[in-house]
Parts: sequence; C-alpha cells; structure tokens
Amino acid sequence: MIYYISDTHLGDLRVFNKCARPFASLEEMEKTIVDNWNKKVRKEDTVYVLGDLAEDGYKKAIDVYAGLNGHKHLLVGNHDMKMLDEIKESNVFESIDFMTLIEDGGRKICLCHYPVMDWMEFSRGGYHVYGHIHNKTLKNDPAYPQIKEYFKDKPAYNCGVDVTGFQPVTLDEMIVLKESNKNEPYIN
Repeated sequence: MIYYISDTHLGDLRVFNKCARPFASLEEMEKTIVDNWNKKVRKEDTVYVLGDLAEDGYKKAIDVYAGLNGHKHLLVGNHDMKMLDEIKESNVFESIDFMTLIEDGGRKICLCHYPVMDWMEFSRGGYHVYGHIHNKTLKNDPAYPQIKEYFKDKPAYNCGVDVTGFQPVTLDEMIVLKESNKNEPYIN
C-alpha cells in the first residue's frame, strides 16, 4: 500500500494558531500523529512524506520519523531546509527529492511539497499530490481560495494532516475526501 502525508510540523507551536489544530499540547499532537500512522501503516508499506516534518531545526523529529512504520520517502518542504543535512545523514528516508513522479495503482502521480499549476503528466491524465497549504482559508491568505478554485476539477490532492485527520492517506482516500468536502472553505 502507498500512503501520503504532509505538514506534521512536530515541535511547532505556531501551527496551532495558524491551522486551529485540536490538541492541548505539542506532545498530544505528536502522539496522535505517531499512533495514527503506526495503526494504519504496516512495515512493508510505502509512505511519501511531502515535507515540513517539524519546526525549523527541531532535530527530535528525525528520531520520531525513524520510529514510524513503512518505507519512507521525503519530498522536501520549506521547513526542512535548516536540517536537511541531518535528515540525509540519518538515513530515515529511502529517498529525498524536491519533486518526483511515481506510479500508484497504474496512476502516475507528481509529488511536490508545493501545489503546482502544471505538473509532470498533467496533460496525460496524471495526478498531483501536494502539501504546504494546510487548511488555510481567506482569513489566512487571499491566494488560497484561488488555489482551491483552480484545483476544483483537477486531479490534485492535498495530503496535509490538517485535512486528512492527522494520518497518512491513500490516493483513493484523498479522492473521496476532496469530493466530500468540495464545498467546504478549506483547501483539500
């Protein structure tokens, strides 16, 4: 099975206000993400982590990710840059890229931390999975409703934990989630 997840932001208190995360503490958030991950993902599964593992420089996150099930691959996010050397040296991730193209159940998927307007295989029926934008609304930034409108009828899916219930999800789960929330104000 292949799973996707983004924007865990371990150790990052700022994300609580930015995204209204429903936790009493950073410890509760981390425990929820770890428990959800290890209940769902088996050791033989593959997980693509689309960036922003933690607050800038929060190196404990590498140890947390080392304890998570599955074969992990990282698509680097903006908050991963300060500890990218440590991430590489840890060998927690089997691959580290900024953008890549994979196949999942016969479907070609372009993976990138950021949402992009035109992705690899876009004109050939390819999919796009991204993170970065959390569950932001107009209150956070006027560009986000425009992104939602652009992606509305396109095979592009947000795998950020703020819209996936703080757990890794499959492509099929993201497709259902997007369809069931297409009229909601947040990006999905």
